[in-house]
Amino acid sequence: MTKQDFLIKLEELLQTDYTLDEDMLLSNIEEYDSLALLSLTMLYDQEFNIFVEGKKLRSCQKISDLIALIPKEKMDS
Repeated sequence: MTKQDFLIKLEELLQTDYTLDEDMLLSNIEEYDSLALLSLTMLYDQEFNIFVEGKKLRSCQKISDLIALIPKEKMDS
């Protein structure tokens, strides 16, 4: 999965009607709530076979922080 693929998946997960980018602050995304955190945990598990604790997700400030949680070997360039 590429970063762009991840952004598309995140848009689908959050059901946004606008395009997301890596530099966006999560606090500015109205749809980013506790349900989104749960869905993200499942996305990381299903797509990357990794477990990300809710604490780590809650500490993320930007979308790029969410991407940084994915091991580099699991991402395509």
